[in-house]
Amino acid sequence: MRIHALLLAGGDGNRFGADIPKQFVRLAGEQILVRSARGVAAAGVDQLVVVSHPAWLAETSAALERAGLPIPTKVVAGGSTRNESTRNGLASLAADDDDIVLVHDAVRPLVPVDVVRRSIEPIASGTADASDTVIPSADTLVIVDGGSVVEIPDRSRYRRGQTPQVFRAGILARAYAAAAEAGDLTATDDCSLVLRYVPGVRLAAVAGDEVNLKITTRIDMVMADRMLQMQLLDPAADGLVRAERSLEGSRLLVVGGTHGIGEAIAEEARRRGSSVAVDGRSRGLDVRDPEVVRERVDGAASQLGGLDHVICTAGILRVGPIVEGDAAGIAEVIDVNVTGTLYVARAAHAHLRDSRGSFTAFASSSFTLGRPGYVAYSASKAAVVNLVQGLAAEWADEGIRVNAISPERTDTPMRRRAFPDEARDGLLQSGDVAKATLRLLGTDLTGQVLDVRRHDPS
Repeated sequence: MRIHALLLAGGDGNRFGADIPKQFVRLAGEQILVRSARGVAAAGVDQLVVVSHPAWLAETSAALERAGLPIPTKVVAGGSTRNESTRNGLASLAADDDDIVLVHDAVRPLVPVDVVRRSIEPIASGTADASDTVIPSADTLVIVDGGSVVEIPDRSRYRRGQTPQVFRAGILARAYAAAAEAGDLTATDDCSLVLRYVPGVRLAAVAGDEVNLKITTRIDMVMADRMLQMQLLDPAADGLVRAERSLEGSRLLVVGGTHGIGEAIAEEARRRGSSVAVDGRSRGLDVRDPEVVRERVDGAASQLGGLDHVICTAGILRVGPIVEGDAAGIAEVIDVNVTGTLYVARAAHAHLRDSRGSFTAFASSSFTLGRPGYVAYSASKAAVVNLVQGLAAEWADEGIRVNAISPERTDTPMRRRAFPDEARDGLLQSGDVAKATLRLLGTDLTGQVLDVRRHDPS
């Protein structure tokens, strides 16, 4: 039994209003199409077929080739309707009846890997012939006829449909054969077609996720970008981030690696077989000096024989009312946290371009909301997030991945100095942040802002 995935990318983007179809628009540095393909490929499927708009076949093939997905991938031309596109993709699979076929919208780029796996499970286990990914509706549902409200149904029985939709290959083929014979390829999704033409089909509902939104309008892009800043990286579980590559033999530079989180990252990376160089203020590095930063980054690259990953944890935190802070202290917070991070990234660029590596910066849980008592720090961490997402887009074509880690309150020397009377038992530990960070380095993710927390607040 093999698992085949169809990624439907046949839209022309009319409702989105861009010069190109929306699947080619970049979301935090990576094309929507590629993000969706990565999410599906990471779920353990055996092959991926992307069903493209006929006028964009070359562009689709080029995007997938650059992505370097770890599974066999091909591109076929879609039809004039969604059903025709699915049928074209299905015909290209040469799937056995007992194989599994997964169908996903290319413009749902944030689908969690767990949702994809969850949608496959009922068919793989034999408990269902097909599955539909659904989420509850938080809004009241209203049935309108001719401008008048005629019914308000019980919303507890209703769900909002997402993708993926997953089928036993023989069931889906049977539905399409019957629909084609009836001249009825008008369903808006494949589960509707299966329900209509395969009597007695066992169709399971599986839980989707609110982040798995479909990008149709520019407002959806704004929401998707914000959702990228709300992803949770659990230190104790893979969740969103599943490392596909080992760090053994990789070359890491940790700037800010002499204390706290940076030191923990360096120690954990060495345990995993990486060659690690560290630098920081205690070794005389001032990240506000671009020439010194460049010399030290080049020196680390020379020492290690190149750089695969550069991590910048350098930062300072000053606490107190902003009106009582001196100008030099406020400037230092901004200069170290923002400008210093940018200087490190710029100095690392050429080395990471050569290795097609990654740059990781550190934000903070305070980036989402300015905090009284450390306004400059909160503002600087919001700037780091924008810095990361801008660099992710700017460096995407060079194969450099750029991400940010946003840990919750962590027990570090910097935090102890700032909050000497704070209870420590509720704080995240540096080692947990290190493990989560290193898992991120083993992925193909870019443009992500990942929260690290001990407990999921949901």
